[in-house]
Amino acid sequence: MRTVHRFLALAGAAVVMVGVAACNNDNMSSSTPILTQANAESLATNVVADVAGEIETATLDGAAGATASFSASVPGASAAATQCIPTKSPSPIVDTDKDGVPDSIRIDYTGCVLSYPLSTDTISGTIDVIDPTSAVADHAVKRVFTDFRRAVVDLLSGEHWSETQNGVRTASRDTTVLHTSETNFRTDFVYANGNNAEHVRTWESIFTADVPGSIQPNTLLPSGTWSVNGTSSWTRPKGTYSLTVTTNPALHYNASCTVAPRFDAGKITAVVMKGTQTMTVTIEFTACGQYTVTRS
Repeated sequence: MRTVHRFLALAGAAVVMVGVAACNNDNMSSSTPILTQANAESLATNVVADVAGEIETATLDGAAGATASFSASVPGASAAATQCIPTKSPSPIVDTDKDGVPDSIRIDYTGCVLSYPLSTDTISGTIDVIDPTSAVADHAVKRVFTDFRRAVVDLLSGEHWSETQNGVRTASRDTTVLHTSETNFRTDFVYANGNNAEHVRTWESIFTADVPGSIQPNTLLPSGTWSVNGTSSWTRPKGTYSLTVTTNPALHYNASCTVAPRFDAGKITAVVMKGTQTMTVTIEFTACGQYTVTRS
């Protein structure tokens, strides 16, 4: 068992990945474990990053929320997010059913650079926000990610890492419950040491606010529970693993956490298969941004 003390959104994820990627060994014989502890922690970091990534855009319903997602992943980033003013098109924005979700807009993050005391965070790519039911005021939304990339440079070490998202995520919500789904949604990770990984997933997620009626569009999520279920494939340079992911108990998202991801309780269980071998990786949150990784 090893405790990952801090995640710090993508930057922290990559810091953890650097530590485990160098000692990964994917050339396993049938008599050795499917994953070493280092492998399991690397996998866990990618899974946690993608769960946190869903929260980043969970309430992005239109142009007004184009920069709100940064604060979801990086506590204290709301001021820095004003440095990034993405472009939106077309103009004027059309909302046929007047439900707050535009019929179709493209948010282009090209040239967005966020500056922090110890790092810079460059955002690029596009997110298309589409109302799949533009004639019905039901708050349904489809988000299409195209090369949506976040690249981080550590100003002290000069190291850099990135994650790039491609795929379609659909969502529906009221003011208490939010439901999202994605099919073959892909995240590509590049670590500071040059290694890489790919995570392609088909997930269903449900968020339930602790305080009924507190979910609002284009703002940060309130505190609540986040359940994720589905399958995915995790690919390293020397192998691909099949995952079945569940959360039981559900993750608790704490909007007041000062470190990311803002989960302070709950458990992610990933049943991992490669060939005829199977292993269970358990990711259990113990406090804000802290979790343990165990194999069984």
